[in-house]
Amino acid sequence: AAAAPGVFKATNFGSFVRQLNLYGFHKTPALAGAGAATLPGSAGPLLHFCSPYFRRDRPELLVHLKRMTRANKERLAAGLEVRSRRPSRFQ
Repeated sequence: AAAAPGVFKATNFGSFVRQLNLYGFHKTPALAGAGAATLPGSAGPLLHFCSPYFRRDRPELLVHLKRMTRANKERLAAGLEVRSRRPSRFQ
């Protein structure tokens, strides 16, 4: 099943994965014994990504998702807080 057109800004899968990584998502290893699962008609194996701040039924954690820019990395290294805007629907 393909995503609805216009849902994601990235049209290249590699660019999409890079954006996930910039927001702190990491690819999870394949489940033991599951093998390389694929969707019918898909071009490749299913990949799973996770983040401790992206949890079902826990929208309050989303404020901790921050894009890792050079400035944000420098702030973290200096021991400063990196803030993100809170989504308007959770204010």
